[in-house]
Amino acid sequence: MDSFKNYFFIWLTIILAWTFAGVNGFTPLGRLRQSNALVGNRLYFFGSAIIAQSRENIFLDVTLSTLNTSNPLWSSSTSSVSLVPTNSALASACVGGSNKATIFLLEHLFGNNSISNNTIVYAFDTVSGTWSIPNIIGTIPISRRQFQAVNDTNGKIYMFGGFTTNSNTDLNDIYTFDTSTFIWTQGSNANAPTPRADFTATLLNNGLILYLGGGDTINMAEIAAGDNISPRSSHTAVLSPDGHVVIFGGSKNSAPLDQNQLLASLDTNVNPYKWSSKSMIGNNVPSSLAFHSANIVGNFMIVVFGQKGVNNAFDPNNLNSQLYLLDTRNYVWVTDTSQHPNSTNTPNPSVTQIQTVIASNSNSLSTGVIVAIPISLIVVLGIAGFTGYWLYKKNKQKDIIRIASSKNEY
Repeated sequence: MDSFKNYFFIWLTIILAWTFAGVNGFTPLGRLRQSNALVGNRLYFFGSAIIAQSRENIFLDVTLSTLNTSNPLWSSSTSSVSLVPTNSALASACVGGSNKATIFLLEHLFGNNSISNNTIVYAFDTVSGTWSIPNIIGTIPISRRQFQAVNDTNGKIYMFGGFTTNSNTDLNDIYTFDTSTFIWTQGSNANAPTPRADFTATLLNNGLILYLGGGDTINMAEIAAGDNISPRSSHTAVLSPDGHVVIFGGSKNSAPLDQNQLLASLDTNVNPYKWSSKSMIGNNVPSSLAFHSANIVGNFMIVVFGQKGVNNAFDPNNLNSQLYLLDTRNYVWVTDTSQHPNSTNTPNPSVTQIQTVIASNSNSLSTGVIVAIPISLIVVLGIAGFTGYWLYKKNKQKDIIRIASSKNEY
């Protein structure tokens, strides 16, 4: 009987460990030069400049009632159909499609990781969790990297600039991609910004797209007054609900920015636009970052991943895996969004439509998760019980044989 108890407790420990691991998910490793896109309450991240992470497809649950920095809810899409079709880095991801639940990844690499002459579009259906390559027509732009595209509420993606490896030059051309018809159209270069890469692109409420930074010599005051903001590249920018473009991090001359230059906002409600530098205050304040990701949900800017700046240099081995949250109403870094209940829940135009699509899918997904865990647990318990019983019977039979042998010896 003691043997049976031992086996029972061993199997019980294994089952509990398995169940705990399955429910609590995982924490992704630090990475850089990934792309991201927000669909409903899921913030997706694709790829990394680190080869081992370059096909990863992970997402963060950004529901404001539960979002916090100590226990963020990460999930990973590990099935082969969900993995990014190429070693993705230096790319850009935007939302579109008829249901606003498809993410379009604009890449310069084929599936075999060779460089394409033209921009390749990969489409990720967040409902089915599968990738496809649409049949693209129109004036297809040459391939590029280190650019940022933006999407509007009508399913159109706008791609500007970037760096082409074919000729080692920065670009300043602009193209529009219609995610409903899969047609590329080239726009006019009249009065276009200077060629650049590693800049940010932000769609304003009035329909204008604001391009900021992208080099050590590009003047951040080209279209704005106010505080003197350092030129930068590899930074991030988001649009807050009150019309301020919030920029964070980046590098200048391949070095981290001064502490008083890390965070700034651009007021687009006034003419001319006005810059304001912001102090780094609050709880869980990030260090200098570059090649990171940022997005906004309600009033909160979410910052994650990237390369850390230490001792006036960026260490390629010092990558950030921590999540940071900035309340854009007062520019204070916080650890928990639920403690700031006055936040609006409208991160982007057409988010209601996006959330409706995802909500219908999330219900079935949640049910699947809830049902799957008990069924799996029952299966494992059944196997464990059968194995334990078999081992118990086997050991009991051995005990009988051993006792019988002892009797014969006497």
